[in-house]
Amino acid sequence: MVVGEIKAMQAAPPRRTSSCGSRPLLLRQIPLNESSVDDIAHGLLGRVDLGLPLDEPTIAARRYIELGPVEVQAAFRKWLRPDDLVRVSEGPTPQ
Repeated sequence: MVVGEIKAMQAAPPRRTSSCGSRPLLLRQIPLNESSVDDIAHGLLGRVDLGLPLDEPTIAARRYIELGPVEVQAAFRKWLRPDDLVRVSEGPTPQ
């Protein structure tokens, strides 16, 4: 199912309605990731370590809002390789 969904996103831009759930979720995670003093400090230090601007979450939020269906499709085409996915299962050794 996952491979089929990824290939569908690569073949055609998503309808506006299909991304309505993911965009608010991404935007809500930004303040939640900095909900305590420790989280803020870890976020700032992590961004410094990665060489990112300190306001990177705000920059990301603006980008999420600006993204359109064609850009989403282009990202799926560029960054995802559905034929190279693997399945990892945890459990007892098969008999």
